[in-house]
Amino acid sequence: MKNNRLMKNLGKAAVAAALLTTSVSPVLAATENKTEVKSNKTAAESSSKKTSSSESSKASSSSEASKSSSSAASSSSKKAAEKSTKKAAKKSTKKAAKDTKKAAKTTKKSTKKAAKDTKKAAKTTKKSTKKAAKDTKKAAKTTKKSTKKAAKNTKKAAKTAKKSTKKAAKKASAKSTSASSTSSAK
Repeated sequence: MKNNRLMKNLGKAAVAAALLTTSVSPVLAATENKTEVKSNKTAAESSSKKTSSSESSKASSSSEASKSSSSAASSSSKKAAEKSTKKAAKKSTKKAAKDTKKAAKTTKKSTKKAAKDTKKAAKTTKKSTKKAAKDTKKAAKTTKKSTKKAAKNTKKAAKTAKKSTKKAAKKASAKSTSASSTSSAK
């Protein structure tokens, strides 16, 4: 067993001597390789830790930023909505006021026209009433005149009738007297 170990050690020593001639130590090389691997692992771990910690800090700062941006966006949208509502209300109020003014103007115009029409109608009625009264007066005057004329004509006719009756009576009386005279002369 000891011999085996010696042989192994000798073999190792021979390899080491051969490597020394080529100026590389296998133990050193192996050790350096292990150290490099370890240091690489450590560096990788530390860098991964750093990366993960920086990433987590970045993620947290990113989430905070997103939170703040979302709250800012929400506040901005709220403001925009309020502004829009305010604008719409103002616009509708302005439109309603304009419509009311327009309606009042139209009402005033129509009232003025109605008053004018009423005045015109009253004037026309007054004029027609005046004309009707004048026509009635004229008709009454004409009737009075014609009645007067008719009465005059009737009087004249009666006078003529009386005259002719008197004349006829006188003639009849004369004839009768003449006849009686003739009769008595016989």
